[in-house]
Amino acid sequence: MKQRLTSLLAALLLLGGLFALLGPQRVAAENGQEARIAALGVKLGGGQMLVDFQLIGGFGEELQQRIDSGLPTGLIYEIELLRARRSWLDESLASGELQVIAMYNALTREYLINFKHDGNLILSKVVREPAELRQAMTAIHDLPAFSAEERWREEKLQLRVRAELGTGTTFFFIPHTVRTEWAESAAFRLRDLAL
Repeated sequence: MKQRLTSLLAALLLLGGLFALLGPQRVAAENGQEARIAALGVKLGGGQMLVDFQLIGGFGEELQQRIDSGLPTGLIYEIELLRARRSWLDESLASGELQVIAMYNALTREYLINFKHDGNLILSKVVREPAELRQAMTAIHDLPAFSAEERWREEKLQLRVRAELGTGTTFFFIPHTVRTEWAESAAFRLRDLAL
């Protein structure tokens, strides 16, 4: 019995080691680099924190083909507001999600793109060219991500964003979500953004 438990424990440790070596699953960009979030910035406008960022390398041929098939297909951006000097006990101050969903209409040869922030439709856009589609889905400008609350005015804050690009499998049968690494903004204070 003791030998069986030892063998089972060794097998579990080996399997855990394999998963640790594989690490989080990533999607390679067209040029061979990992997909990533770049140009992350924040400014104030209308009492909101307006966020800008761009997904580099996450819009590949496979995604374009799924959209062109007529299926509603999209990207999900996770956005978090954190204290810049956080400890492992700190939680995020606020979080949100932006869904960018595209559908192709073969009759009109147009792409309808819907932008949903935390489940609420905030913008719909129609484009005709695949290049316009890629730009609209990967370059986000002036997204009203969070309310600029007075209680955060003096705190040193930081934003972070990552993209959920779809699903995949490990070892051909274990499903997982494919995401970019978190991209973090420089630390800022709301009072400084207001200048």
